[in-house]
Amino acid sequence: MTQQPEPTPPGRRMPETDDFPSGPAIGESMPDFTLVNQRGESTNFATARSGKKALVVFHRSVRW
Repeated sequence: MTQQPEPTPPGRRMPETDDFPSGPAIGESMPDFTLVNQRGESTNFATARSGKKALVVFHRSVRW
């Protein structure tokens, strides 16, 4: 008999496995990335924070 995966908790789209990592752990360094800001300009994470600490929050909007 095939073992069934545990159900995904409400609010989580993918099960937390090595195939779908949840992201850096608390205190772990973020990888460098570049995203477009609200003015359409590319913003690099490392450059924007200039070596200072930062809180990074990714918010999923209702419209995709």
